Amino acid sequence: MTARTISGRAGVILCALFLLCSGGLCTGVLAQGAPTRDSIRDDVFVTMQRATSSVAGAALQQAALRQQAGNAALAGLLRQRSDLTDLADAEQGALAAAVGARGAAAEAEVERVRVSLARIRAQIAALDAQIEAGFPAFRELTNPRPMTVTEVQQTLHPGEVMIVTLAADFDVFVWAISATAADWHAANFEQGALVAQISLLRRMLDVTTQNRSAAALDDAPSIGASADGFDRAVAHGLYQKLLGPLAAEIDGADHLIVVPDGPLTALPFGLLVASPPSGDDADPQALRDTDWLIGRAAMTVLPNVSSLRALRRKVDKTDLGGPRRPFVGFGDPVFAYADSDAPTGLVTDGAYVSRGVFEQVSAVAGLAPLPGTARELRRLAQLTGAVAGDVFLGRAATETAVRGADLRDVDIVAFATHGLLAGELSGLAEPALVFTPPDAPGPQDDALLTATEAAGLKLSAQLIILSACNTASGDGTPGAEGLSGLARSFIYAGARSILVSHWPVDDYATSVLTTGMVAEMQAGTARSDALRRSMLRLMRDDPEVKYAHPRYWAPFVLVGDG
Repeated sequence: MTARTISGRAGVILCALFLLCSGGLCTGVLAQGAPTRDSIRDDVFVTMQRATSSVAGAALQQAALRQQAGNAALAGLLRQRSDLTDLADAEQGALAAAVGARGAAAEAEVERVRVSLARIRAQIAALDAQIEAGFPAFRELTNPRPMTVTEVQQTLHPGEVMIVTLAADFDVFVWAISATAADWHAANFEQGALVAQISLLRRMLDVTTQNRSAAALDDAPSIGASADGFDRAVAHGLYQKLLGPLAAEIDGADHLIVVPDGPLTALPFGLLVASPPSGDDADPQALRDTDWLIGRAAMTVLPNVSSLRALRRKVDKTDLGGPRRPFVGFGDPVFAYADSDAPTGLVTDGAYVSRGVFEQVSAVAGLAPLPGTARELRRLAQLTGAVAGDVFLGRAATETAVRGADLRDVDIVAFATHGLLAGELSGLAEPALVFTPPDAPGPQDDALLTATEAAGLKLSAQLIILSACNTASGDGTPGAEGLSGLARSFIYAGARSILVSHWPVDDYATSVLTTGMVAEMQAGTARSDALRRSMLRLMRDDPEVKYAHPRYWAPFVLVGDG
């Protein structure tokens, strides 16, 4: 084994791969006895989960626990524990800084932090005892044990395959596990090259070359009028290298559960190309005829492997109480130029508005209106049988309305508006959804529902639709968090699954995708397959051929239980 193969967080996996070829033994990783290919696969799979646990995964575990518990008092205790854990982490950081300093002030800070940590740990221990008395499975769900390959197989439904990736410095490790089979391989893929290929595809998926998604999209060239295509050869190369060696496990699956890692969190697997592409990359018909992976199987995304076990535990709904409402929606916020002479009720031919990054503005009131969101929410309400009072549009779509709404009995909650990433508005330190600015802004309503504020909502929704931009992931650079603050926050608040976007999304295409998905769900289609069918209709059947391009049909992914 060369020196390069033992660097980075995946060293133990590379060690195991070396064993697979040499028959050696890696103490502390593999079970006693002569290693076999299957035993190495299983041991490394468990070790990998410990190395890649994330904040998003912990949030999803807590959401699953609240779903199972159906107990408001228990949910409150869990929230207290999470807050205490965050406080303990902050104090650990303060302790590290104080220990490295000198002087009486530093010594006093060390003593303060030690006392504080002891108090916090005692509070956590007391909460654990209180929670475990009423819910014995707490330990497993909040501090989950990694799943073995066998346990994953026992949890999967027929026709499902879990795909798990881990990107190291020079290799990408990929597992494919079905209910009856499992395999893994290492793709020799230097991380810089992987990032470069994903970045190339992402540039082709942005709605404008400058990624200014709150501007009208009429500056973006139409597929049929220019060489504005999508490099399907790169997408096919990624498929061949990452998933091709696992075709025996993947082919024929009708639902892929993807647990991506590192740079791969920035790219929906549905736009990988499973067969060699033919025709011109800028030809709409060639794009429609492409063997996209989403054409083969529905997909959901999980932040870690053990989330599957947590989400699929049987939910006792007897304590949820009372009838449930099918839908609540917030959208079509009013901005400064909503009162101008320009028509906003209809989208004119060739003029589309994207839900995302603002362009050359310094206030929320300068954002572009989103004419498709009102129609989208009304259609969603119609499809689900919601009452008029459960749709908040225009001047009613305020942050106050969102934070004051009782959403604990709602199955589907939709937010159709602009999404902002941290830093895209002066002073905005975290991602946020934008609503109608209040007449008198204040701490409770500044027109921005931040990730922190979203985490404070009380939800038990089967589906949250974040019909906005950039709500799924970071940019795919090494070390980037794979699930954005907004998505994590709604998971924390109690959502079972969330529809989120990977890049700035087209207003019209978004409306078609979300309403098509909910229509399929109302007909009894599972959430993941409902999204897949809606994507394929937009890609293949829309009269406007530009929607054959994956920038329009591929931005959304379903996170959670599909």
